[in-house]
Amino acid sequence: RVDIHRKENAGAAEKPITIHATPEGCSEACRMILGIMQKEADETKSAEEIPLKILAHNSLVGRLIGKEGRNLKKIEQDTGTKITISPLQDLTIYNPERTITVKGSLEACSSAEVEIMRKLREAYESDVVAINQQANLIPGLNLSTLGIFSTGL
Repeated sequence: RVDIHRKENAGAAEKPITIHATPEGCSEACRMILGIMQKEADETKSAEEIPLKILAHNSLVGRLIGKEGRNLKKIEQDTGTKITISPLQDLTIYNPERTITVKGSLEACSSAEVEIMRKLREAYESDVVAINQQANLIPGLNLSTLGIFSTGL
C-alpha cells in the first residue's frame, strides 16, 4: 500500500509517501515511483536528476552514518551515489525526523535505498530488543501488551 500525504502538505512541492510492504516490496515500489518521477522530469525537459529523500527518526540516523561516517561512505562508494543528511538544527519537538537525500542514477539510488533501509531496520530492531529487555527488568510491565511498540517495520 502506498500513501501520499497530500493534506498535511497541501502547498508544498514535495509530498512524503509512506509505503507499507515487505522490505523488498518497499524497495520495488520506491524504484517504480522514482522511475515515474524521472520519466515526468524527462518529458518536461527538466535536466535535473531526481533525488530520493528518505525520512528517518533521528535516533536511528547515527547508526546509519556510522563511526566517522564509515557506513555512509561505504554505501556511497558501493552504489555510486552522493548521500547527505539534514542537520540536527532542523529537528523540532514536533518533527524528530531527518531527511536523507540520495543523488545519483535511478539504479544507483535504488541500490542505496536498499542498503540505507537495511541499516535503519537493523538499528530499529536492536532498539526494540533493548526496550523489551528493559521492560523485563520492571516487574508487571509488558510493553507489547500495551501496544506501545510494534515489532513490524
